[in-house]
Parts: sequence; structure tokens; C-alpha cells
Amino acid sequence: MIIPYLIIILSIVGLVFIVSRKIPTLIKLPAEPDQNALPGVPLRERAVNLAKTISHPNFWLVFLGWLEKTLRKARILFLKLDNFFISLIAKSREKSSEMAEKSKEWMSERRMQKIGKLKMMADLRRTAEEKEEMFLSILKQNPRDIKAYKDLGQLYMDQGNTHDAEAAFKESLKINPEDEVAIAKIEEIKNLRENHSGQ
Repeated sequence: MIIPYLIIILSIVGLVFIVSRKIPTLIKLPAEPDQNALPGVPLRERAVNLAKTISHPNFWLVFLGWLEKTLRKARILFLKLDNFFISLIAKSREKSSEMAEKSKEWMSERRMQKIGKLKMMADLRRTAEEKEEMFLSILKQNPRDIKAYKDLGQLYMDQGNTHDAEAAFKESLKINPEDEVAIAKIEEIKNLRENHSGQ
């Protein structure tokens, strides 16, 4: 929409430019006296000479030739600008699509990491519960299984359940009071409690 207005403006500017720059030359055309070059020519006479010059066919031939060249150059310039902006818009759109795709991949990766973490925690919880049931089942069948008591105590310690862990290790000491592993674990639990209470 802006190109027609620019062409009109360029035409007007070109007309003024031609009139101001070409008058001295065009006045010297055949069959026209060179009165503008004489000093002291009245303003009215100069205006008449200017009108005659503009009405001369050679003037319009020169002007239209110049206007055609100017419009061709302007058209090429506008085409270059149009191609530049089209390329710029395409690059911007491509960059925007690329950023949107990366953002989508990042969000998907974060979601999968969160799901994986929750699943891993659920698996660990399920595994711990299954191990606890397994050790309790062993002890139900054989209440004097020292290894089952110690494994159960270690499981409770890993879960941070020092109370049940201590109880399990004490049960193993009832069967074997000299069990060094159980004694060391009970001592470790006591140290943990002291450190916790000291904080």
C-alpha cells in the first residue's frame, strides 16, 4: 500500500529536481531565445519562459526518461527490501519454531525425569516392603534365624527406623549375645540418637 505513495512523492521530487537543474540547458533549445541568461529579465517574463520550456517536447522527453529510470531503481530497491523482510520473517519464524520445539523437549524430559523418580521411589518402597515381609515370613517359620533378624534390622536402619532396627538387633543378641555385628549396630544406633539429640 505504501509503494504508490512513494512513487508519487518521487515523481514530484523528480519534477522539481528537473525543473531546477535542467532549465538553463533546456532554455538553449532551438527556436527559443536564451533570455533567462540575461541580467535584469523581469520575473513575469522568466515565468513565461519557464512555462514555454516546460511545454517543450524535449523537456518532457528528458523528464520522462529520468522518471522511468528513477522508478526502475525504486522498484528494484523495494523488491530488495521486500525480499530482505521476507527472509527476516522466515528466519524469525524458524528460530521461534526451533525454540518452541526445544522448550517442548525440555518440558517432556523434565516430566519423564519426575515420573522416573517417582517410579523409582515407588519401586524402592515396594522392594523394602517386600523384603520386610520376606524377613518376617522367615522368622515366623524359624524364630531363631539370627541372619533374618540382622537383615531386618539393617532394612529398618536404611529406612531411618532406628527403633525397630534396635529391636531386631536385640532379638538377634538374645539368640547369640556375642554377635559382634548386632552389638556394633546397636552401638551405631545409640550414637545416631546422641548426635541427633545434640543437634
